[in-house]
Amino acid sequence: MITALLGLLGGALVVLVATETLISANHRDGLEASYAADAGLERAIGDLRTLAAWQTVPGTAAGTATPDFRDGSSAPALSDGTILDLARLTLERQADSNAVHPAGPDRPIWRLFAHAPISWLLPRGNSWLLPGSVIRSATYLVVWIADDVADGDGDPLRDSNGVLVLRAEAFGLRGLRRRIEATVAREDGGESDPDRDGRVQRTEVRMICWQEVP
Repeated sequence: MITALLGLLGGALVVLVATETLISANHRDGLEASYAADAGLERAIGDLRTLAAWQTVPGTAAGTATPDFRDGSSAPALSDGTILDLARLTLERQADSNAVHPAGPDRPIWRLFAHAPISWLLPRGNSWLLPGSVIRSATYLVVWIADDVADGDGDPLRDSNGVLVLRAEAFGLRGLRRRIEATVAREDGGESDPDRDGRVQRTEVRMICWQEVP
């Protein structure tokens, strides 16, 4: 009886440790995905800074991001075999938005802005990176963009007030998914400054609001 009791206690302890380990791993992975989504958002804002005008961005978002933030795949695969159907995900993003914003001339139309593995966020070919610098994560980033509802110009595919809405989502293994949405605006009256290589003109972008979406 004592041996059986000790066996039961040992089994319960193993289950408890395994459960706590799984909870801790899920919490860690969730935080990693949240930070990844935020990094994708910041990268998208960085790409917006290189654009001289935003008027046509809501209607022609695809290809607006720099090439090293677009991997060119329409159905990228995660390392666990999960396939991300970007067209379907874009339709889901639109449907969720439509449920919040009533039908009207300024209802946002969401466009795919950029998508790539998180490892692509590291600039490649730059000497200031430490040798062997990599991001060891299976997370995949997708960013959508839309005109803001308050634009009031009756055309959701054209920006008239210098304000856009971004949705960044990070997809991880085993169905992990984290979302961040932000409204950003161009700074009025700011002067463009040359980038370090002297070829890209940058305009300051101000974040109006930021929220993590369930």
